[in-house]
Amino acid sequence: MKSNSLFWLFWVVIAFPLAMVVLGEILIDLRSKGKKIATVVGATRNLIIPAAVAYIVLHKIIGRASSGPLVRISATVMWISIIFTALTLLNLILFEGAPEGSWQSKVPKIMLDAGRLFLVLVGAAIVLSMVWGQDLGSLVTALGVGSLVIGLALQDSLGNIFSGVVLLFEQPFKLGDWIQVGETSGKVREITWRSVHVLTKDGNMVIIPNSELSKNRVRNYDRPNKFHELSLQLTYSYDDPPAKVKKVLYEVALGTEGVLSDPGPKVTFVDYGDFSLKYRIMLPLRDFSFEVQVKDRFFSRVWYASKRAGLNMPYPTSTAISQEIIPPTLEEKIQQNRQSLLEIPLLAKLDDELIALLSREAIWLDYTKDEVIVSEGEALLGMYIVIFGSAILTLSNETVGKVGPGEYFGEKTTLLSHQSSDFSVKVIEDLRVLLIEQNTLRSMIENPHSLTLVNQLGESMEFRRRMIRGIKQ
Repeated sequence: MKSNSLFWLFWVVIAFPLAMVVLGEILIDLRSKGKKIATVVGATRNLIIPAAVAYIVLHKIIGRASSGPLVRISATVMWISIIFTALTLLNLILFEGAPEGSWQSKVPKIMLDAGRLFLVLVGAAIVLSMVWGQDLGSLVTALGVGSLVIGLALQDSLGNIFSGVVLLFEQPFKLGDWIQVGETSGKVREITWRSVHVLTKDGNMVIIPNSELSKNRVRNYDRPNKFHELSLQLTYSYDDPPAKVKKVLYEVALGTEGVLSDPGPKVTFVDYGDFSLKYRIMLPLRDFSFEVQVKDRFFSRVWYASKRAGLNMPYPTSTAISQEIIPPTLEEKIQQNRQSLLEIPLLAKLDDELIALLSREAIWLDYTKDEVIVSEGEALLGMYIVIFGSAILTLSNETVGKVGPGEYFGEKTTLLSHQSSDFSVKVIEDLRVLLIEQNTLRSMIENPHSLTLVNQLGESMEFRRRMIRGIKQ
């Protein structure tokens, strides 16, 4: 008996400190290299070995009976440490760093938690039986009766849990997917035993019980792929030719940021309404998450494009008009245009004849942010003068200048017909321009009273010609 105590004393006095030192050095090295196995080594050094030493000292060296409370407590702590370390090692071997697409990566986190809980319960049962001498048969019977009572009291909660288990096995969605359940749509942020947490586009967190998910239709916008088609509907007047309407809508859709050019948007005439003709626009998007931004850009651009094209977007109204509204006459419109033209520095010094010509022939156009007025290499319709707003000039996708109120572009149309633009002009804030078409511009520069305007346009063309040549070199 004495020799046996000396044997265990040797292990406590010599082997224990040596093991702590060796494992400590190994632990420092593993942590410096970022190895995940360091967690297991740390648990062995800091939990298992001290608990084992405490048990050996109490039971083997001091000689306390195995049924004593201190010995049982130390044995229980030792077994708990062993179970914890074993579970950590098992998780590290099977699931940590599992490659994408492997069976380990497809196991839901909630199922891993359930597996750990089961193994912990098994370990606890073993400890109760071996260390504390409990009869597992009577314990299981008591737990069975208690489980029945608890199950009846927690039917709804247990229903959510089991529904969650079924959903996680089926895996209709994963973290980060955009889903729709009933009227709620958003991005999956968390999946728990009881519910799924969804972050909506408004930034609100909605918690959906798993039982509701099992009862409702779940739409996953990210499967089988992230490609998404946004369906929109617009109405136009019966007086607007469908071919013209579809052309305008298609061009606007194709130029809207976020809309894919392949397969490209689709515009269809779908119905005759009570007050208007109905059109459906299908916008292909790379991802459902872009839907709100693309919808905003498209609707904003449609308004400006429809106005420029002379299209009407009617709506039913029951407003009572108490007096007749008389639209302005042609002469009144010309007079309004004249006042606006005189406020433009470039045109303010023209004589009355030229101002009158522009008042009749000039075209006023409105554009919104990110619209392209003219693309590089595209045929110019005439000269554009900015009334308000601003736009950037780009050459081969590189910004080379900016135009604001009173400035102009497209002046090279004064030289020859069928001139193309040397750069693209993209709107950066809502903008209105005055378009002077080629024929009107020719009539202006041929007038002997427009010498100052001709010289100014010539200097501008020469400046931009040199600028473009310098950039291309």
